[in-house]
Amino acid sequence: MIEIFYVCIVLVGIFLVCVALIWMVVEKKNARDYRQDIDERRYELQQMIEDADKLLTELNNFSTYIVDRLEEKQQILEEYINIIDEKIELLNQTQGRTETVSQAETVEKPEPKNKNIKEEETRDAFPEKKGKLISLDDRKREVIKLYRKGISSTEIARMLNMGKGEIELISRMCR
Repeated sequence: MIEIFYVCIVLVGIFLVCVALIWMVVEKKNARDYRQDIDERRYELQQMIEDADKLLTELNNFSTYIVDRLEEKQQILEEYINIIDEKIELLNQTQGRTETVSQAETVEKPEPKNKNIKEEETRDAFPEKKGKLISLDDRKREVIKLYRKGISSTEIARMLNMGKGEIELISRMCR
């Protein structure tokens, strides 16, 4: 009877060893699955980064396009301003001629003082030098200051937490 007892204990021991071995194999297989998951996640992240780079490139190209279009429109506006300035000057010259003709006809009118006042008023109302009309807030002034120091637009964008295209737009508009 003692022999049967020992045989049963040995069989139970062998059974426990087999269960432990099977358990180790299953755990090892699950560990490989985790590694595969990590590799899959790494691949997905790389794909997302590549997609983000493509998107950034497209956005930079689009912002360059917008800046170019704005520069074209600004040039057109400056041409119109120059044409208007020439017409205003021509109008002022013709008004000056009519005033001198009317002064020659009537001797009693002393209008040279009024003429100077009118010319000063026109100069004040329409300054001859027309520049780019850009409202500058503190941030835009900071961009211009850094750009003039020679800092690249990418670095300025990082420093001020702004878009690179916006930095390039501001710097091109203020050249």
